[in-house]
Amino acid sequence: MQIKHYAKVVARTDQFKALTREKRREIAIFGLVSEIGSLVSAIKKEQLKEGGILNSKIARAEVKEELGDVIWYAFALAQIEDEGNAPDILEMDIANLKAELEGKESRTKRIHSVLPEEDLKKFLEGAAVFSNIANREFRHYQELAFLTARTRGETLHTVCLAVLTQLGAQLMRLLLPKIEKELNTQLVDREVFVILGEIAWHLSALAKLHKIDLDDVAKLNAKKAQFRTPDGKPTPFHDDPFEAHEQFPRQFEIEFQSLGPRKSRMLWNGEPLGNDLTDNADVPDGYRFHDVLHLSNIANLGWSPVLRGFMKLKREDKTVDEVQDGGRAKILEEMIILFIHLEGARRASLAQPDISAEQRRLYPEDEDIPFGFLKKVHGFSVGYEPAKNKYWEWKKVIQDGYRLYFQLCQAGQGIVKVDMDKRSVEFVPTH
Repeated sequence: MQIKHYAKVVARTDQFKALTREKRREIAIFGLVSEIGSLVSAIKKEQLKEGGILNSKIARAEVKEELGDVIWYAFALAQIEDEGNAPDILEMDIANLKAELEGKESRTKRIHSVLPEEDLKKFLEGAAVFSNIANREFRHYQELAFLTARTRGETLHTVCLAVLTQLGAQLMRLLLPKIEKELNTQLVDREVFVILGEIAWHLSALAKLHKIDLDDVAKLNAKKAQFRTPDGKPTPFHDDPFEAHEQFPRQFEIEFQSLGPRKSRMLWNGEPLGNDLTDNADVPDGYRFHDVLHLSNIANLGWSPVLRGFMKLKREDKTVDEVQDGGRAKILEEMIILFIHLEGARRASLAQPDISAEQRRLYPEDEDIPFGFLKKVHGFSVGYEPAKNKYWEWKKVIQDGYRLYFQLCQAGQGIVKVDMDKRSVEFVPTH
């Protein structure tokens, strides 16, 4: 992947642009250091297993993703430091390495003493033309930078993890007030771009050690970043290609009625839809109204095999009917909704311990939904239609659905209006 194209992706997917430069800088530093910690943790877990470091393809995939997250924050911090421009920290690092290896200081001599002469020659020749490569890619940097590795194998692996941790600490030092910098002198203050360049080098070396292509890392991360960033372009509804009688109605209303204490019924066009529900729990929590979450799935994703079955909107393609609308897909949807609900209930019980379960607000709009959680939710849908939907769309599903869920719990009954064209769901109480 071209480095300049990746830098543009980082600029487009930075969700903190509206904040002050100081706040954005703080977020980027915390994010970068946190991701370094996640990378070290992912590798450490594999080191404790038999069979060698990253012997597992699953482990390699996890580390590949963590590498990308660190790179994203490194590029984001560089852009913040350069007031919105897109400096190439990889080019800067190659230039710094070249200057160091052509110097006359004792440090240079020491490095020369351990670098193979052939690698040194190849690096200096490559570095001389690196900045002139019109469409520099991450792989160009990775191959060139690795020629300057002073150790190899397990030793280099340990060096990378140790130095990355140290570099993260150096970045955190930038956030210290003056008196703390004066009193904490274990680390030396250095230019941000130098630190970022060294972070890039050690990430690249780790990838090289584990036969991970840095281009692939950047491509995967760019896709991930774009998938999680609201862009005003929602995924087309999954039944758009089908005939009108096979689609969900683009506007419809569902009435929720209370049938005595803690029992509810849905009606569509005045007729019962699905089964009457109770909370199915020792402690009442309003789960009898969870069908409203299926409605949020329809409004935002155009997906709900459960309600498609209830509404008898059969799609005539046999494979689609069996796989996307069949029993397994219905179980999947219920499982996703229950998973989301259990996590929301857990968080709400911590935030609102003095309120009954039925009165707690799950996923309020002012509460952030962690990206890692959205990723898990999305991961359940692999192989099914909503795997095409973006992380931000799942976030809206959850927030819209639990806004209605809370309103229903409060009112006890009412009408939910679904407008798929507007991708909205609204609640009107009835008395």
